[in-house]
Amino acid sequence: MATSYKFSVIQARPDAMRGERVNVGVVVHGPRGLEVRMPEIRKLAHLTGHRWEKIADAYRHSLERTADQVIDDLRGDTGLSRRSIQSEVFILGRPGEIRAKSEDEYELAVKRILTTFVEKPTLSRTERQQRINTEITAMLRQVGVLARRGQKLEDGKVITRFTVSEEKDIVADFAYKSGKLKVVSTLELRGISGAVHAKACEKGATLYFAKQRFGDEVKPLGVFAATSEEAEVHKGEIEILKSFADGNAFNWMDAQDQQKFKAALY
Repeated sequence: MATSYKFSVIQARPDAMRGERVNVGVVVHGPRGLEVRMPEIRKLAHLTGHRWEKIADAYRHSLERTADQVIDDLRGDTGLSRRSIQSEVFILGRPGEIRAKSEDEYELAVKRILTTFVEKPTLSRTERQQRINTEITAMLRQVGVLARRGQKLEDGKVITRFTVSEEKDIVADFAYKSGKLKVVSTLELRGISGAVHAKACEKGATLYFAKQRFGDEVKPLGVFAATSEEAEVHKGEIEILKSFADGNAFNWMDAQDQQKFKAALY
């Protein structure tokens, strides 16, 4: 016979005035007592620009110290907790229920909750690369410099998927011609834990062949997207892109760098 377990999603609201909330974890009254799992604290760094691990650990320990009270709240099904440990940042959502016949089924059920309500969706490598290009495309469209269907470089607009070499099947992400030809190669580094050395070399090679074909008439531009922590992890790949871009590399996630890239492109 399946056993019933109560759970509640842990939400975080770092700034009450702004009202922004993100789901960062889950608390479960499971077979081993109260369990607190908070795998997505990093979401707060995107909202606030700094780390929250120590504050999250303090909240976790507070919940564990008051486990009996938290369990009573979960069983009460009263919506947002009023009695569980108070926090200016973290909030327990409305209690839910999972049922499992074994510990393996329990773990699978908790994993489904985390996947459904907490964890960021996992993107394929192609989808990740399209993410930065989609964001750049949206910016170019907003300022009115993105080419419409049928328009070319000669029309004074930024075009996407610019062919650098048909023979070698090399395509740059963006290109714009105003005086010099600007060729852009992008590298998505957000949410990537593994090595992307080969992709960085591929993106750099696009700029290399653009310079080989157009010579002094081309200005190479590299754009990557990474948080400060990710930029440190992938500094080797960033250096590769920067080298092929003749130093003209910009972090799309940095506001100042983003403005510098816009000024360099158009």
